[in-house]
Amino acid sequence: MKTQLISALSLLGVSAVASAQSESTTFDHHVAQVRDAFEVGVATGYAQGGGKLGGGMSDLQDVTGPGGALELDLGYRILPELSIGAYGTLSTFDTGTAIDNSTDLLGATAGIQAAYHFRADRSIDPWLSLGTGWKGLWLDPPTGKTTSLQGLELARLQVGVDYRVSEDVSIAPVIGGSLAMFVSEDSPMTASYDEIQNKEVHLVGFAGLSGRFDFGGTR
Repeated sequence: MKTQLISALSLLGVSAVASAQSESTTFDHHVAQVRDAFEVGVATGYAQGGGKLGGGMSDLQDVTGPGGALELDLGYRILPELSIGAYGTLSTFDTGTAIDNSTDLLGATAGIQAAYHFRADRSIDPWLSLGTGWKGLWLDPPTGKTTSLQGLELARLQVGVDYRVSEDVSIAPVIGGSLAMFVSEDSPMTASYDEIQNKEVHLVGFAGLSGRFDFGGTR
């Protein structure tokens, strides 16, 4: 009886080890949750805007064509499911039909955001982030004064799916969009920044790939 019990326990232990090994090698497997970690995220991808700019200006899609964006995120994982932090982006765009194609177009944003992770204990972890902040757009012709538009990124929503490739590194496809509004303009027709009349809300979409790196924290 004792020999049979030992054999049964041994078989159970082997099965448990095999099950754990199988679990850790599957694409969607358990990972240790992390909290109190400092997070650095980098993303790049495609950006495209559209909608009214207000103030008698052309529509955004007639000013800026499709472009590329680079994003930097800094965050703190206060809970396994929740992180808060800041973001910043730089974008370059093709010229739209209303702008001379020799003009350089540069966009930038910066603000604060929070991200919620739905499966913080799994290697496949969908998340959603919401932020708000500042937005700028510069139109720089070969000669003459640069036109500068300054405004607000009213709401910025992103959705991604992290895949944890190691304990401290994850990658994710990301899609998102922001609602924004320019409030002031400095152009060749103005001496300094003037408030834009008849302000309008426009939309900018983003799709790309991000990577996030965790530093410190507990698991």
